[in-house]
Order: sequence, then structure tokens, then C-alpha cells
Amino acid sequence: MIELHRLNGEAFLLNSDMIETIDVTPDTVLRLLNGHRYVVREKVRDVYKKVLAFRKTAGYTCIIADSSGEAEEQ
Repeated sequence: MIELHRLNGEAFLLNSDMIETIDVTPDTVLRLLNGHRYVVREKVRDVYKKVLAFRKTAGYTCIIADSSGEAEEQ
């Protein structure tokens, strides 16, 4: 779970495994696998960093490619 903030500043926890896409419209919009949509204060890069930090803490093992296409084993 990662902590995010709605536009009104209200904090909530989100299961990051449910994120399907993240769009910038210019707000950051997370679309989940179940069809729900959340507009958050955090920038895309901040959400990305929170997901990576959670996965490292939770012991996930995976390969992640950054925006340059370089793969990094986690």
C-alpha cells in the first residue's frame, strides 16, 4: 500500500498492484484494474518512486525499466 493525497489534501492508502495506468491531464490520474479512477496531488514520478519503495520493502523481485529503457534488477 502507498500513501497518496486527493486534490483536497485528504490522505488515503492505495494498493499499488491495482494500478493499470497513470495519466497526466495535467493532474495525475491513476486508473485501476477494477475501473476506479483517482486524481492525486502527487506527480507521476513521485507515485513511481513510492511504488518502487513499497515493492522493495515488501520483497518483490522484478526487473524495472526506467524511462530511458535501461533495465534495473530489483
